[in-house]
Amino acid sequence: MSRIHLEWEVEAERIAGTDSEGPEAKRRRRRTCLVFWALGCLLAAAIVLGLLLLRQRAQDIERQFAQLLQDTVKAEVAALRIGDLYSFLAFQSAHDPDWMNRQRAAFQQYSGLMADGAIELTGSILSVEIDVDRARVLVQENISELPYARLWFYRRGGEGWEHVAQDHSFWGEAQKLESSRVIVNFRDVDQKFASQVKDALTDWMGKGCGILDCAGLPRLQIDIVAAAAEDAVWLDEQNLRMQIRSPYIDIARADTPFNGRRQLLVSGMLAERLVDAHTGYLSAISGDARYLRDSAIAWLSETFTRLDSGATSIRSLATNYGDDKIASLLSKLSATSDMSLVREVIDWPLEAADLDWRDFVEWRLALESELLSARRQNEWLALYDTADENVRLLAYERYSRNAAPAQFHVIDALVWSAPDGGPQLRATVQAAGDNRPGGEVILFNLVNGLWKRAS
Repeated sequence: MSRIHLEWEVEAERIAGTDSEGPEAKRRRRRTCLVFWALGCLLAAAIVLGLLLLRQRAQDIERQFAQLLQDTVKAEVAALRIGDLYSFLAFQSAHDPDWMNRQRAAFQQYSGLMADGAIELTGSILSVEIDVDRARVLVQENISELPYARLWFYRRGGEGWEHVAQDHSFWGEAQKLESSRVIVNFRDVDQKFASQVKDALTDWMGKGCGILDCAGLPRLQIDIVAAAAEDAVWLDEQNLRMQIRSPYIDIARADTPFNGRRQLLVSGMLAERLVDAHTGYLSAISGDARYLRDSAIAWLSETFTRLDSGATSIRSLATNYGDDKIASLLSKLSATSDMSLVREVIDWPLEAADLDWRDFVEWRLALESELLSARRQNEWLALYDTADENVRLLAYERYSRNAAPAQFHVIDALVWSAPDGGPQLRATVQAAGDNRPGGEVILFNLVNGLWKRAS
């Protein structure tokens, strides 16, 4: 116990010894601590201030470069507008001779369009993206009073920004948009285009699958790619994966980059895929069966886009008898089907059906020219009502004459009664290059449920 007591006393004396500092020494020690603390704070503040100044300076420099870029773009457009080739080429990268040649050609093209009043170079900058020493700028130009956007790329050198060829590696970060029916993969440049593609194709898939059987089909996947060889192509048609080229490779509508031409292409591909799935992927299809299939595809594409496809007969069939008749027609379609299938589907005589036969007549005349050029006599004669001797003689004479193929535009096609009382299709057509008023009348007789030429 005494030993423990002594150890505690020694420790107490040691503690007491440390607290024996005088008042003046304590004040000096506190003052020294305060000085070091103040110096530390001042040093930290100086470092923070320095960093802020450096950041501000860097931002000022970036703003200066951004302003210089916009000034460069506006000056380049001004050179185009006034037709100053020398000034325009001064903004181009002289390190790329091929690019310089292409820009000379572009200058001439712009000059021609401006001379015709077809284009207005506004110089409006729609967006700017700068990444260190490279930049891309979306520039507006109005064509036929409609806004279009063109993507220009620049590199920063010692004397400022130079216009360079497109840089596909500078298309932005990978992005994705999804809906219940569609997945769209794209990069930053194509944000607006991708959004419109997603909305449109989601709607189209809903419409198409509301008419045709889409059971078992996966979600449609779209890859929007800058460096693509074609405007649109199936990467994996079976699994509904399509690749679409970015519209900014060339020029795009500023407000609707997914516009009519691109919509027609993509909607046609999708419509064909849905029709193929519904018909069981028919092969070796020709004649009337080919016409019915292709017309159904065109009509479905028109249903998607609301752009006229010219599929007048199928459109009138759907309008007058319902979309379900198109689905039924395709379900019954075989590689050897003919036009009598239409009567089977609507359960109504063709001559009494309220159908618009204009595109059918155009297709039939085109088929006739094709078979005549190929000298496929039996198939060609099968298009005629050869039971009528006059028609048969006329057909042989026309085949022997072997006239050059012609393209026809059908003005109207009406069903009426032939002199013998039978149903007859009377088509008024205009041959390409024939400027005679009134056109030519071509007759078709209904023979065993098929329209056969009778004039």
